[in-house]
Amino acid sequence: MRYRWFILNALFLLIALCHPPVSDGKITDVKVEKGEEPVEIEADELSYERDRQVYEAHGRVEVTRGDLFLKGDHAQLNMATKDLVAWGNVVLKEGEDVLECERLEVNLDTRLGKIYRSKLFLKDQNFHITSEEAEKLGENRYRIREGSFTTCDAVRPPWEFTVKEMEITVEGYGIARGPTFYLQGIPSFYLPWSVFPVKKERQTGFLLPQVGYSREYGMEVKTAFFWAMAKNMDSTFYLDYLGKRGFKEGLEYRYAFAPETKGQANFYFINDRVFDKKRYAFFGQHQQKLPYDFYLKGDLSYVSDNRYPRDFDDDLPLEAKIDFRSRGQLESYVFGGKNWDRFTLLVNTAAFQDLTRESNDETVQKLPQVSFFAHPQSLFSTPLFFDMSASYTHFWREKGIRAHRGDLFPRLSYPLRLFQVLKVESGVGPRGTLYKSFDDPAQRNEGWESRETFVASVDVSTEFYRIYDASAVPKVSGYYNVAKWMHTVEPMVGYHYSPRVNQEALPLFDELDQIPYSNQITYGLIQRLVGKPEKTGVDSGPFEYAQLRIFQSYSVGDPFSKDSKGKGRYFSNIRGELQLNLSPYLSARWDAEFNPYLGGFEAQNGLIRLKDDRGDAIQIQYRYTQDKIKEINVVARVKPISSLSLFGAVRYNLLDRWKVENTYGAEYQAQCWTLGLVAEDKGRSPDGTQKKELKFQVYVNLLGLGTAGKRPLQMRF
Repeated sequence: MRYRWFILNALFLLIALCHPPVSDGKITDVKVEKGEEPVEIEADELSYERDRQVYEAHGRVEVTRGDLFLKGDHAQLNMATKDLVAWGNVVLKEGEDVLECERLEVNLDTRLGKIYRSKLFLKDQNFHITSEEAEKLGENRYRIREGSFTTCDAVRPPWEFTVKEMEITVEGYGIARGPTFYLQGIPSFYLPWSVFPVKKERQTGFLLPQVGYSREYGMEVKTAFFWAMAKNMDSTFYLDYLGKRGFKEGLEYRYAFAPETKGQANFYFINDRVFDKKRYAFFGQHQQKLPYDFYLKGDLSYVSDNRYPRDFDDDLPLEAKIDFRSRGQLESYVFGGKNWDRFTLLVNTAAFQDLTRESNDETVQKLPQVSFFAHPQSLFSTPLFFDMSASYTHFWREKGIRAHRGDLFPRLSYPLRLFQVLKVESGVGPRGTLYKSFDDPAQRNEGWESRETFVASVDVSTEFYRIYDASAVPKVSGYYNVAKWMHTVEPMVGYHYSPRVNQEALPLFDELDQIPYSNQITYGLIQRLVGKPEKTGVDSGPFEYAQLRIFQSYSVGDPFSKDSKGKGRYFSNIRGELQLNLSPYLSARWDAEFNPYLGGFEAQNGLIRLKDDRGDAIQIQYRYTQDKIKEINVVARVKPISSLSLFGAVRYNLLDRWKVENTYGAEYQAQCWTLGLVAEDKGRSPDGTQKKELKFQVYVNLLGLGTAGKRPLQMRF
């Protein structure tokens, strides 16, 4: 949702008193239109005056019509005019919404009327609304006198809005006199008069501002204006003051023309006085369903300079932020195609912005890549299966060799099961690749080149399993509500062969251009721990709590590598993967490569996440690739008391001994408001592309109105 700036708009949710937007007018409209079910009245004393057609009810009066219920001390209903008057401790209920008032006057046909000294509670948003007098003047027109609004349950609310008088036209405008914002009972902001739009749909207006401070650049104030252009599109205009850097503008445009045709585009610009350069960024996402079940999707990312993602990382979408942090690049792609039962067509255009280089001229782009896949399918109703992949790629860049490449790889496979125990799958297929290279500065790869080879493989596997009753581990089974456990062990062995082929004359763009000679055996096993719940249903079934994969290869042909003395190493690294999903509170994953010759790990990546019902949580991530990456990321949140959360995050580069970024903060959450403080401490990178900076930000949330500032990710994981 887009919330209105509270100074101008938020106060006027008092409209809910007579026409609550979240409850579709259920309370004050009384749901008593012509033609509905009859009105039922019960009371200690009930009389009917035939000439005037008036019912009089006194003492424990109860009026029911449909799902609406009214009770009070006295009531009068004129059957001729359909005027209903109730007074004395009147309580009107519909669902969980409750209206209390001293007196209620309403016409059951016109639904016009008044209520006096009322208190309205709307359960969904926890709205508490009071007024001395509220009147419905006509179709979608209301007047409120001496009203107040809050979402706090306390007798003396921590915050509330009041208004002396307000007249409202739904789907039009509201005019308020004397709106005042109270904080802990103290008037904190006052306007003598205000006008505001009243819409049931999204509303155009200013968003809540965000305030922060950078020790390096000074005070920051971020503001935005939301424009509800139409039901299927909207825009947000940003104007941020970033201290010494100057003003930064932004535009976000979102659209949803159909359920499967939607997207958004973001553009940012700053004439950075610290960087002494005009800087900008663009991000766009789009997806669309085309005729005949074709589809189109795209994700575009571009920044003006390599430092932009570090200086303004909040601008980056999540996927772009992951690409930047893990691979030092931004990827843009547009792809589309169609899926059939047995075939797939995919057309992809991919462009990369390498943020590790000053110039992107030599970065290879795929403009475009067209692929066609035939999924495994029976060949002429025989036991043989056929599948195929075919592709065309145009490799382009500003400077350097370019090429057209075509690749065709059909394959025949023969799956069978021996003795109902062994699962065997074998396959063989030729592979042909054709190149047309040009613009090679070294003039080594020019003209037409081709490569012909084939690939053959056979894989054999089986499965052993054992089922345990819950009584074998009663405490664990009781905790997870599991009736039976199943442990499976799936050993496998496979053989892969690809012959030697001369590839020296071929250009090198990706892994397909250099298919290595392979004559190797791969072996390993997969273990799984699966639990069957005590009760099964549509949304429940066997759940995999743990999985372990371990594999290694042995080369019958060339060694994988050689040691310092030139002796071949024929065993590959041992690769392992572990996944644990032990409960909603504990999960972990780990993958690694172990070098059996050196007795050490060449790569390790692990993540463990723990949390509890209170909201305490910790996530630890470790990433290691020998001589390339060695870093640790820790995110933690602890609640010393139920209303206070302390959180922090550490990103540390162990390889370069560089504190990438530390984040600290505290959040106090009351029943109807939240206050948070965040400090971001960025360290200077070894290459100087990231400057040392300390930033502070404050965010405030008023329940039912919105948030001023940005809640950090550490409070959302």
